[in-house]
Amino acid sequence: MKTPWYTNCYRRNLVDMHIEDWDERFLSEFSPETYAENLKLGRIEAPMLYLQSHVGHCYFPTKVGHTHRAFTGSRADGMRRLVDLCLENGMHPVGYYSLIYNTVEADRHPDWQIVDANGKSRRDGNSRYGLCCPNNEEYRAFVLAQIEEMAEYFPNLEGMFYDMTFWPDICHCPACKEKYRLATGKTEFPAVNWNDPDFRAFNDLRTAWLGDFARLVTEKTKAMWNGISVEHNYANAVASDSSLTCSSEIVNEQCDYTGGDLYGDLYNHSFTAKYFYGVTKHQPFEYMTCRCDRTLYAHTNSKTEETLAVEVMLTAAHHGASFVIDAIDPVGTLDRRVYDRIGKVFERQIPYEMYFYGEMLSDVGVYYATTGRFNTSGQSFDNKKCAVSATKTLIEAHIPVSVISNAATGNEKTAALQCILAPQIAGITAQNCADLIRYVENGGTLYLSGAEEPELLSALIGASLKEYTASCVTYLAPTAAGKPYFGEFNEKYPLPIEGKLPILENFADCEILATLTLPYTTPGQDSHHFASIHSNPPGVTTDIPVLVKRSVGAGQVIWSAAPIAFDQRRSHRNLLLSLLSEYLTPTVTTTAPRGVEIVTFRAENELLLNAVDLLATDELLPRQSFGISVRSEAAPKKIIRVGGKDEADEEIPFTYENGQILFAGGDMVIFAMYHILF
Repeated sequence: MKTPWYTNCYRRNLVDMHIEDWDERFLSEFSPETYAENLKLGRIEAPMLYLQSHVGHCYFPTKVGHTHRAFTGSRADGMRRLVDLCLENGMHPVGYYSLIYNTVEADRHPDWQIVDANGKSRRDGNSRYGLCCPNNEEYRAFVLAQIEEMAEYFPNLEGMFYDMTFWPDICHCPACKEKYRLATGKTEFPAVNWNDPDFRAFNDLRTAWLGDFARLVTEKTKAMWNGISVEHNYANAVASDSSLTCSSEIVNEQCDYTGGDLYGDLYNHSFTAKYFYGVTKHQPFEYMTCRCDRTLYAHTNSKTEETLAVEVMLTAAHHGASFVIDAIDPVGTLDRRVYDRIGKVFERQIPYEMYFYGEMLSDVGVYYATTGRFNTSGQSFDNKKCAVSATKTLIEAHIPVSVISNAATGNEKTAALQCILAPQIAGITAQNCADLIRYVENGGTLYLSGAEEPELLSALIGASLKEYTASCVTYLAPTAAGKPYFGEFNEKYPLPIEGKLPILENFADCEILATLTLPYTTPGQDSHHFASIHSNPPGVTTDIPVLVKRSVGAGQVIWSAAPIAFDQRRSHRNLLLSLLSEYLTPTVTTTAPRGVEIVTFRAENELLLNAVDLLATDELLPRQSFGISVRSEAAPKKIIRVGGKDEADEEIPFTYENGQILFAGGDMVIFAMYHILF
C-alpha cells in the first residue's frame, strides 16, 4: 500500500487568492510558471493551491458556480497547469476550497444564507463575507457538485483542504429551524445561556449538524479521488473563545491529519502544537502561520527571517509540519523576496527532518475541552484561557507537558501522566468525568478548579455549589497546612484574586489549604462606601474553603475555587507549581532560561530532545550553554548534538549517576536537537 504523501512532508505553503473579478486587472498577471519557481525557491514540498475562494469565484471552468474572469478563455487552464508543474517538480499539490464562506453564491441564492434571529444575513450588514448554511440542502448539493467538477478537472491532486468548516453564527434559517423541530419538537431556539440545559442541548445539535456536513464533504471527496487526503481547517477549535463558533472534534474526525491557521503568540503556538499533536489521526500535524507581520491585513509587511524561523522551528520541535501562508497581489503576482526568506528558514529545518519520529514525552497533561469555552458565572476566563496559561507556566518551568483532549481522557498515555491539570474544566461528558475519577483512584494527581462540573466535585471532594461571592475582589488566605505553598502570603496578607469565587458546601474529609477572605466592602455596590480609595484591601476573614486537597483511592485531588492557572503573575504561577511539586518528578530538567522550551520524544532505544528559544524573534543572539538532566533507568551509549545547516553532528560528553543523565547543551541559536542513544 502506498504511503500517504503527508506522513513525511514538513514544508508546506498556501498563497491566499481571495480576489474579486470586477476589475480586469485582478489576477491578470497570474503565471503558473512563476508561481512554481517561487515554490521551489521556498523549498516547499506541499503547496496548497486555490481552486475557489471565500469570494466564491472558481479558478477552473465550472458549470454550477462562477469562474473568475482571469481563468476563462485562453487562460482557463492556469491552475491545472500549476498543479502539473508542482507534480513535475516532486511536490504534493493540495486543493483549497472554501466551505460556508462563499459570497458569490450567497448573493446568487439569498435563501442559502446564514441569518440571525431577525432574518438578516451578514451581507445585509454590508459585510464582505457571504455565509451559506451547511444545513441548507440546496447548498449541500451545490458543494457536492463542485467536488465532482474539481475531481474531474484536477484528477492528480493528492489532497483536498476545506476551509471554514465551523459555525460563524447561530443560524436561524428555515433549514436550521426545521432540523431543530424534528429533533426536539420545538420551534423556537433557546436563548444563549450556558446555565440552561436546553441551550446546551441545542449547541450539541449544532455541533452534530456541523460534523454531519464535514462527513458529507469528506466522504464525497474520497469517493471522487482515489487515495486523496482530506483536511478541514481545525483552527477554530483553538482560536475561538466561544463554542458558539467553534469547529468540534467531530469535524476533526473527518480529517486525515489535523491542522489550522493560528495568529497568537509563541506560547499559544506551543499550546496548539501540543493539542494538534494529541488529536491528529496521523502525524505530522500541520501548523499554519502567516508570513505577514501579525496578520494578512499587513499585506506588504513581512515577518523577519528570525521571527519566521522561530515559529517554524517551534513547530519542528513538536515534529509537526510547518505551513507558511502568503497572499497573492490582486494582479496575480508574488513577491520573490518572500520565497527567498521562506527558503532560508526551511533550510534551518531540513537537517532535522529525518529525526521527526517517536512519541512525545510528558509528565503533566493540561486538559482542554473544546466544548468548555464558556463561564456560567459570566467571568472572562474559561477552560481554554486557563489551559493556555497553565501550559505556559509549565513550559517556562521546564516541566514536560502535553495537552489532553476530550477523546484522550481514558487512554493509556493519559493514565501514565504524573499529574493532570483541569483548570476551569467545563462541558465534558459523563465518560470524561468517569475517566478523570478513575485516573485519580489509580494513583494520579488531578488539579481541578472552578465549579462547572458538579459530578467531579461531588465524586472527588464530596462538595456541591452553593453560590458565588458577590464580590469580584477576593483573596486566598493560607491555613497552617497551606502556608508552605504560598510563599510570602499569609492570613493578614492573603493572595489576591480578580474574580468572583464559587462557594461550595458539604466538603468531604478534605485538607483545607486556604480560606476565603473578602474586602471590607463589596466593590460596585456602593461607590461612596469603601476602605481605600484606590483598592479593596482584605478585611473580612471567613472559614469558607477555597483551596483543598484530598486523597481519593491511590491518588490525590487538589481543588481551587480560584483560577490560579489563569493568572500570569509570578506569585500565582509559583503557587500552582508549588501545589504540584510534591507529586511530580520531572523526566527532563534543565538550567536553561525560561524562554527556552525543551520538547522530548521517546523512540526505541533513543530519546530526542528539541530545544527552541522562544525569545529569538528580533535578533539571532546565541544562548549560552545550559545543563540538561534526563531521568533514565540506564546509561546511554552516546549523545549526539545533531548538526544544523552548515554544521556537523557533534558527540558531546555526559555523566550518568543516580539514575540521571547529565550533559551540557552547548551554545544555541534558535534551535538545537540532542539525540540520546541507548
